[in-house]
Amino acid sequence: MLRASRSIWPLILTGALLTAELLIKSWATQNLPGQAPQTVVPGLLSLTYTLNQGMAWGLLDQLTLPLALLRLLVGIALMVSLARGGHPLPRSLALSFIAAGALSNATDGLTQGAVVDYLSSPFLDTLHRVLNGQNFPIFNGADVLVLAGIVLLFLTLPRTRPRGASQETL
Repeated sequence: MLRASRSIWPLILTGALLTAELLIKSWATQNLPGQAPQTVVPGLLSLTYTLNQGMAWGLLDQLTLPLALLRLLVGIALMVSLARGGHPLPRSLALSFIAAGALSNATDGLTQGAVVDYLSSPFLDTLHRVLNGQNFPIFNGADVLVLAGIVLLFLTLPRTRPRGASQETL
C-alpha cells in the first residue's frame, strides 16, 4: 500500500504540470499572436508567440508527426516507469518534469501540427548572437521542464570512481 501511494504522487505532479502548461499554451495562442514581445522580466524574459513544426532552431521541421509520436512515446514510457515506482524522490521529480514536457509538446504536435512556443529571452538572444549570429530560439514551459528534468537527473546520478582509482587520486 505504501509503495502504491508513493508512486501516485509523481503521476499527479506530472498531470498537474502538463495541465498547467497546456493551459498556458492555450492562453498564449489566444492572446499573443500578432503582438510585439511583452516584457516579463526586463532583459531576461519576454512573452512572444510562434508555432514550431520541428525542434529548437527549427530543426527537423519536416518531421512534425514523427517528432510528436516520439515525444508521446517518451512521455508514456516515463509515466509507466513512474507508476511502477521505486525511484528516489529526486529522480521521480526529474522524470515527472521530463514526462510533462514531452507530453505537452506531443499534444501540440498531434493536435496543431506544431508546438506552441511563447517565451523568449533577450539575455539568451544576446549571448547566442555572440556565439553564432542568431537569436536564441523561442521556447515554452515544456522545454523548461525537460531541461530542468535532465539537469536534475545529472545532478542525482550516482557518483562512481573509475576502476582502480584510489580516494587520493580523485
